[in-house]
Amino acid sequence: MSSLVAFVLSIFSEDDRDHSDTCNGTHRVWGKTTRDLLRVFNKFQDGNKRLPIHLIRDVFNSIGLYPSNSQGEKNYEDKVGERVVYVEVFEMVQCAVEYGSPCEPDHITFGEFSILVTELQNYYSKRLTAPVPKSLYKEKSRDTMECSKWKRKVFLGGSCNPTTWRQEAAIPFYKKKGITFYNPQVQTWRPELMELEAQAKESAELLLFVIDNRTRAVSSMIETAYLTARGRQVITVMDDYNSTEVYFHREKVTSKELDDIMRGRQILVDLIERNALPVFKDINTALKCSAHVLQKNVPVSELGKEQGAVPTKYGFLKVGEILLQLREAFNSMNTSSDGRLSLSDICLAHRSCMGYTLDVNWLRKCGHWDDNDTYSFEEFCCILAEYHSQKKSVWKRLLDIARNVLPSGVSHNSMFDCNKEYDSTFDIYLGGSCGDSEWRDNIAIPMIRKYGLSYTNPNVRTEWKYKFIPMQVANREKCRVLLYVITGKTRSLSSMIEAGYYIGKGCKVVLCVQKMVPDTYIGGEKITKAAADDYNRGRSYLIDLASREGVQLFEDISEAVECAIDSLPERCSVTPVSRAGTPQKISRPNTPVKMRNPTL
Repeated sequence: MSSLVAFVLSIFSEDDRDHSDTCNGTHRVWGKTTRDLLRVFNKFQDGNKRLPIHLIRDVFNSIGLYPSNSQGEKNYEDKVGERVVYVEVFEMVQCAVEYGSPCEPDHITFGEFSILVTELQNYYSKRLTAPVPKSLYKEKSRDTMECSKWKRKVFLGGSCNPTTWRQEAAIPFYKKKGITFYNPQVQTWRPELMELEAQAKESAELLLFVIDNRTRAVSSMIETAYLTARGRQVITVMDDYNSTEVYFHREKVTSKELDDIMRGRQILVDLIERNALPVFKDINTALKCSAHVLQKNVPVSELGKEQGAVPTKYGFLKVGEILLQLREAFNSMNTSSDGRLSLSDICLAHRSCMGYTLDVNWLRKCGHWDDNDTYSFEEFCCILAEYHSQKKSVWKRLLDIARNVLPSGVSHNSMFDCNKEYDSTFDIYLGGSCGDSEWRDNIAIPMIRKYGLSYTNPNVRTEWKYKFIPMQVANREKCRVLLYVITGKTRSLSSMIEAGYYIGKGCKVVLCVQKMVPDTYIGGEKITKAAADDYNRGRSYLIDLASREGVQLFEDISEAVECAIDSLPERCSVTPVSRAGTPQKISRPNTPVKMRNPTL
C-alpha cells in the first residue's frame, strides 16, 4: 500500500508550469494536454489565434479523432467552392456565440477547441454504441445471401444513364484486379432482369454506389440509405457539382431545386457517417478502397487515411454540449463588465456544471494563480480541459496499478458525461413533405391531438440549414412511430431518403406516397415531365421497398395518420377529446385498420 501512496504522490507532483504560454494576457497552457493541443492549434490557426470552423475535421483527424461531417451546400451566389462544415460542432458554436462567446460564428478559440477535443476523447474512451431508435421493432439481418449460384463480389449500384463511370472506371479496374462484379446497367432492359439484379445485390459482399452530378439520382440515394441502415458493406461516392449551372436531361436545374437536391445529399451523408462509413468524392480512391476491403477482408468502417478514406467514428454523438454548459455557467457568475471571474467564482462555475469542486491546489501548482487573479472564459476552458485530462490520466494509471488491490466493483464516473439525455419519448414523428404542404396543420396534428398523443413536428418555419440535421435526428429517434407523408406537390427527396433509411433500420414506419404530376408548381416553379419522372421513379422505388418490407402504405393522408395512431400500443385505451375539451365516448376497434397499397 505504501508503494501505491508513493505513486499517487509522484503523479500529483508533476509540474508543467515552465511550459506556460500566453496570448494577449490570456494563459492558455496549464499543463501537458493544453501544451500539446496548442501545438496542433497553431498549425491550423488563421494568424489571428482563431481556428476556422471548416478546418475542424482536418484538425481532429490529425490527432486521431474522426468526427462525422455533413457536406455543406455550395454557395451558388459567390461561386465559392464546397463548404465543408462539421455540423454538430457548428451548431454548438453558433449557440455559444449567442451566449457571448468571444469567437466569431465561423471560428473557434483555442480554449473552445481544447474543450471539444477533451470531450470527444472522453467519448472515444467509453466505446459508446449508437442509441436505438424508439421506433425500432425488429432487427434487420446483416447477412448477405449465401445460396446464390452466381455470386459476385461487387454490385455496381448508383446512377445509370447517361453516366459512364462503370464502363470507364469501375469495370476496367475490377477486371484488372480479377474481382467479380455485377453491372445492372444494360443496353436493353427486360422485366426478368429485376429478380437477377435483386439476387446479385443481396449476395454481393460489397455494394459500390456512385451518386453522380449528371443525374438527380433520386432512387440511388434512397437505396443507398436503405442498404446502409441494413448494415451492408456500402462504399458511397458523391460527385460534387462542378458549376453553378446544372443540367439534367438538357434542362437547366433551378436554384430552388438544386437546394432541395443538396439538402438530400447532406442528409444522406449524415446518415451514412452515423454508421461509421466514409463517403468518397473520387471514384478512383473508392475503387482502391473497395479492393482493399475485399482482399484484406476488413469492414468498410475500418478504412483509414492510409487507404485514402476520410474515416468517421461515433458519428451519432452530440459534440459540443459541454461548451454550452461552460458558457452558461460562466455567464451566470459574471457580474462585471470585463468578462472575467475571480478564483472563487471560477470554482463555483466549475461546480455548477461538473458537480464537484475544482482543486485549488492543482491550480496553484500550474503557476498562473494568485489571490487577486481573474480569469476569462478562454482561460476557464483551458483550465478545465487540462484539469479533466490530468484527472482522467491519473484515474487510469491508478486503476491499472490498483486493480489487483482494490475490491472488485470499484469504479469511477468519467468527466464530460454530457451525452446523457433525459429519456423523453414522443408518440409520432411527422416526417415528410414540407414547403407548400400543410398536411400537418390541417390533418395530422388535429387528429393526433384529438387522442391526446404527443408528436414531433420537424417542419422548419424559417430557412432550412444544415445545422438542423443533428437536432432533427435526435428528435426523430425519440418517437415510437415514424409517419412519412410524401405529397405530390413537393419533391420530398430528403424525406424519401429518411424513410428508406428507417425502413432498412427495422423501425415502425407508416408511409403515405402520392405521385407527382407534370406541370405541378412547387415554390412557384413549374415541374417538367422529365423532373416529375425522376422523382416518381424514386417514389416507385420507395413504394416497392415498403411493400417488400411489410410497411403500412397509403395514398390518403388521413388514413395514414389514423394508422399511425392505431399502431401505438395504447391506441385502444386512449379516449378522444372533443374541441370543447370534454371526453368523447368513442369506442376504438381492437382490429387493425384495413390497409391498402396504392397503385402508382
